[in-house]
Amino acid sequence: MRFKTVAIVASAGLLVACARDPWPAPLAVDKTTYETEHAAWLDQEQSSVGEILPIVGIWPLEEGETAFGSDTGLPIALPTAAAPARAGVFRRQGTTITVVPAAGAGLRLPDGNPLERATEVDDDILLGSLRMYIAGAPDGRLWVSARDEKHPAIDHPPMVEAYPLDLRWRIAARFDAFDSPRPARVADVRGGFMDFTAMGQLVFRLNRQELRLTAFGEPGGEQFFVMFKDPTNETTTYSGYRILTPAVVGDGQWTVVDFNFSNNPPCAYSRYTVCPLPPPENRLPVAVEAGLKRLPSAQGYSPL
Repeated sequence: MRFKTVAIVASAGLLVACARDPWPAPLAVDKTTYETEHAAWLDQEQSSVGEILPIVGIWPLEEGETAFGSDTGLPIALPTAAAPARAGVFRRQGTTITVVPAAGAGLRLPDGNPLERATEVDDDILLGSLRMYIAGAPDGRLWVSARDEKHPAIDHPPMVEAYPLDLRWRIAARFDAFDSPRPARVADVRGGFMDFTAMGQLVFRLNRQELRLTAFGEPGGEQFFVMFKDPTNETTTYSGYRILTPAVVGDGQWTVVDFNFSNNPPCAYSRYTVCPLPPPENRLPVAVEAGLKRLPSAQGYSPL
């Protein structure tokens, strides 16, 4: 079965600022171009809601056999009445996944052909409106995930609101590199850990306060990956955290931290996803009233 590696996709498009002033302003941008880029980013983020919200289940896949079906007592209890009580088993041997269907279960391959015998597959498995696939983490953990292909959010995704665009939240930040990249193990929402590489810290000023955010990345990468929390998580934004992807610069050089482009991780839209959690030091004391807000209907989505 084809593994869909857990990843978090974020948008960028930021400029690098350089100046002799120890706290320079970011390079100026054309207002019309900036507004157009931000609108395109919002459209992209909005489309992701229709991709993520229909994810309706995730179950750990251990070595050996894991039964699945509509029976709520099974390790994988599918959220659909279309599934028989016991539809079959997933058999895991290392990274090899075999699906063993129950007689008459109605499993299908993506091309529409029925899956009627034990088969080592490298693609999704269909059952009614559910599309099941394998999600994997770099540490070897595997899950069976399910997406409802008839979920109302696919055609009518709920609107994700954002704060009004405000150039005051587009801030110059100095990159203070660590002496060498540091391995960083961070917790994830599934009770495990993910490994990142901490490249250094982004240093900037908000409300006359000097603040720092640890930036993850990879040698030779073009963007930093920054998860941050702030007081708006308790009111208007997703309670977990938000994400920034500033342009990579060298040690002591200046980049742009643009909070107008703060986006949400997949777990903001579906609790059946796998997301890392921000490092403790990336909790800002300043309320960042910029970027994406929470999705109020995510806990109980209903069609428009």
